Amino acid sequence: MLVVLSAAAPGVASAAEGLHSCAAAVDGKAASGRCEGRGSFRLVASCADGTTVDSSWLSISNGVATTKVRCRSNAAHAWIEQRQ
Repeated sequence: MLVVLSAAAPGVASAAEGLHSCAAAVDGKAASGRCEGRGSFRLVASCADGTTVDSSWLSISNGVATTKVRCRSNAAHAWIEQRQ
């Protein structure tokens, strides 16, 4: 019989559950992104000139990370990609 015990109290999220509270925004030629928790993510932005730019992959463990990328033209959209 296998018994699994959890250190988290009922109703309390464990940091091992992954990334959360991720957000991305654009402002002129720049795009910014952030995530909290544990895991790896990068910021990707599409630019008004049709190009796409992305940040390097960031890994965090029980913390917060932010990153920023810039387009040559205005940033149109930005999103967070999480690594599995």
